[in-house]
Amino acid sequence: MKIGELAKQSGTAASTIRYYESIGLLPASVGNSNGYRQYTANSVEQLKVIKFAQSLGFSLEEIPTLGKPNKGLDHTAIIERLTQKQHEANARIEQLQRKSKRIGSLITLLDANWSKGECIGDQKINELLNELEY
Repeated sequence: MKIGELAKQSGTAASTIRYYESIGLLPASVGNSNGYRQYTANSVEQLKVIKFAQSLGFSLEEIPTLGKPNKGLDHTAIIERLTQKQHEANARIEQLQRKSKRIGSLITLLDANWSKGECIGDQKINELLNELEY
């Protein structure tokens, strides 16, 4: 199949496919006599794996480290890296929960002051911010 069909089947832009080839993430396509790149169904699957790995938080630089040269996937490395990604995700969730709590506290404080008709100047904002737990 040509690059346009690969792009359509995989949901990946042709320019992205070319980029993945240029950095060695996707094996180089076979060119035919008319100069068009030819891809296989395996290329579609490889692109889906790349997109899936990215959705889990793996960078393009990390993806090649999940396999063993000429032997496929390194299951031990994958489990270790997935465990690390899970810890990173949990840390981000905790951070976002703390941020949400701070925002909620600020909303409550501002609403309480504004409902009394109090104008909030810079000094009052600083006082309110100092009342919040970080």
